Amino acid sequence: MSNQPLQEREESILSSVIHHYVATAKPVGSQAISGRIDLSSATIRNVLMDLEKKGFLTHPHTSAGRIPLDQGYRFYVDRLMKAKTLNLKEKQQVEREYVTAKDEIEVLMRHTAKILSAMTRLAGLAVFHVPQEISLDHFKVIAVDSHRILVVLALEEGLVKEEWVRLEAPVELKEITRITQLLNSRFAGRTLAQIRESLLKEVESVKRAKLSILETALKLIEKALQFNSEEVHLEGVSALAEQPEFHNVQMMEQVVRLVEQKQPLVQILGRQWSKPGLSVDIGHEFPQAALRAFSFVHVPYYYQGKVVGALGVLGPTRMAYDRVTGVVRHMAQCLQATLAQRGE
Repeated sequence: MSNQPLQEREESILSSVIHHYVATAKPVGSQAISGRIDLSSATIRNVLMDLEKKGFLTHPHTSAGRIPLDQGYRFYVDRLMKAKTLNLKEKQQVEREYVTAKDEIEVLMRHTAKILSAMTRLAGLAVFHVPQEISLDHFKVIAVDSHRILVVLALEEGLVKEEWVRLEAPVELKEITRITQLLNSRFAGRTLAQIRESLLKEVESVKRAKLSILETALKLIEKALQFNSEEVHLEGVSALAEQPEFHNVQMMEQVVRLVEQKQPLVQILGRQWSKPGLSVDIGHEFPQAALRAFSFVHVPYYYQGKVVGALGVLGPTRMAYDRVTGVVRHMAQCLQATLAQRGE
């Protein structure tokens, strides 16, 4: 939060500049905001100069209007902004979307990211990370043929993780059934951390081909316990490409790299497990150079009193923060409610 105080009229003009610039993507002159504020154009020009000297605004060239700097956005988000609530129609739309969402958790994450993108016209992001202390309800192994299986990890309270696996050696259906029964009889009710430790010993001690299902189960549990870039579901990159800031080739290359790597986003989201509440990261506040053209509004969500994931919206620093923060908060509430209902 910026500690530099502003007078009331400075706050009003800064807020007007930001709102106008977010809406138009064009530098803002005194005439553009004079109709909103009961001050003369000369006074507004003087205030704009003062805000520029204080590091809240800048101008592209001498005759242009002003555009906000990262510090200006930060002051606005921390001191001036009031998050907008969704209207009834928008809330009902989100509720309908979740009614049709599937149970499998990764599908639900992709669905959440798509809704966030659709509602903000920016990039939506969602991630679910299984707590180590969560318990297994049951394993389910579905054979498509002798070489392909679907391994389903059904966790307590209705959460599901699944993975398709191609087996190197063929396995008979009766063997798959037997190993599935074995996994369930031994591990149902135990935490993923406990199962992982036990399966590591199993896989190391027994190398027969049919136990490749055990290796698959271990692989799935490993993936469930590790938070990495593969778990970050990012949707709506095409919406980012529509933003004026990303029309040039250099900026689009930054977007493409971010989408391909996701690692900078993983580093930020990793903090959500120890930092409750909504966060807004803006431009040069990011330690990662790849993110300095962006702002990221994100919040953790809870299940059974534990943080199990995060969701957010990624866009240019010229973002409608009041709208985006309202959407992100509401989506987190809806996702938590959806998970709770499936656990009843």
